[in-house]
Amino acid sequence: MWAFLLLGISFGIQASVNPGPSLTLAIARSLRDGARAGILVTIAPLLTDAPIIAVATLLVGSLPKTLFGWLGILGGGYIVWLGIRGVRDALGRTIDLVALSTSRNAADDGSLKSLLSAVVINFLNPNPYLFWGTAGGPNLVKAWSGYGLPGAALFVIGFYLMLVGVRATLAYIIGRNRTAFSPKLYQTILICSGALLCVLGGVLVRDGINTVWGML
Repeated sequence: MWAFLLLGISFGIQASVNPGPSLTLAIARSLRDGARAGILVTIAPLLTDAPIIAVATLLVGSLPKTLFGWLGILGGGYIVWLGIRGVRDALGRTIDLVALSTSRNAADDGSLKSLLSAVVINFLNPNPYLFWGTAGGPNLVKAWSGYGLPGAALFVIGFYLMLVGVRATLAYIIGRNRTAFSPKLYQTILICSGALLCVLGGVLVRDGINTVWGML
């Protein structure tokens, strides 16, 4: 059962530092408006992902086992592709966090405008739909089938603990000291997370192939 917690944590770590609209907005708000504004952005998935998870899980749970295996292969392949793209992008550019800072003063604006912007972006961002419809959903069903509510809860908690926690920590560091987080360190985190994603995706592909092969 604890393996699903570790799996959720692994997925969450990668998703938390994967370049995308939500992370970009969190960094920009932290640099421009301060730590509280950036942290508000990071909690948007907690408000938007519940219906996505529910629909994806229901659809995955109703699939025949063979299709479930194919879905695992598809999800694993997508995850591997994300990992390769993440490593490639990280190697191909250097992110200048200081350059993102604006000429505003150091005020810490904790208004809900940042959160509302993040909620809209998260609903329009295809990544949550793709993740829960491919990799996340099947693993949530596996956790539920094997260990019931505790197993499923551990997977979801592990994922969102890292997804929100890591981003909130980055937002706090950047917002409080906008030159504390070096571009080189950020690039290293992206490379490591991309490599981890490739490994996780490879495991999902392997499990999917075993499932399909076993039904032949």
